[in-house]
Amino acid sequence: MPHLERLFKEYEKRGVSVLAVNFGDTPETIAAYFEKEKFTMTPLRQRKDELGRAFGVRVYPTNYVIGPDGRVAYRAVGFDESDLRSALEKVAPKK
Repeated sequence: MPHLERLFKEYEKRGVSVLAVNFGDTPETIAAYFEKEKFTMTPLRQRKDELGRAFGVRVYPTNYVIGPDGRVAYRAVGFDESDLRSALEKVAPKK
């Protein structure tokens, strides 16, 4: 998750938000982890894997980039910074 935080810091000025969706941990555990690591992205906790099912997530982590039009612009299992950065550049280019 530190890699997502770094990307978030880099792209937040372009309107990018990062939602870190968790399944299984308690709200207290999530809050303590975010505080310890000094993460500023938004944590979300699902109680019944609602988002995972809605997005077809079968493996964690799965990363999505959703464009300003609301469409999924990128989906990948695991983390590939180069691919994720390319997708972010497409939906949030430098001005």
